[in-house]
Amino acid sequence: MSNEESPITDAEITDDKIFCANCKHCVVIQKPALVSDQFVLRINCVKDKWKKKIGEVKYYKYFTAARRTMEICDDFTTMGTDTKEYIKDLRKNLPIKDEVYSYNA
Repeated sequence: MSNEESPITDAEITDDKIFCANCKHCVVIQKPALVSDQFVLRINCVKDKWKKKIGEVKYYKYFTAARRTMEICDDFTTMGTDTKEYIKDLRKNLPIKDEVYSYNA
């Protein structure tokens, strides 16, 4: 299993790479922020493919969703046919840094 931390270039977006963001099991969740009435967005694999070494579930920051890839995933279920276009659009629309949101907005 390989979760890449560096940005992926257009040349690296290929049909043989498994992009977690293009899988129906990759979901966005709200996690409480340090200030009450605020939250941050995180992504998680509902099939528990992302785990820490100690076995706990790993959550990644929302803005890194387009970077998450795996070499092999038995549970991968694509959400579309044009992976390259989807990942390019996702990278354009995701925030560039971690953002804090308010429940009362």
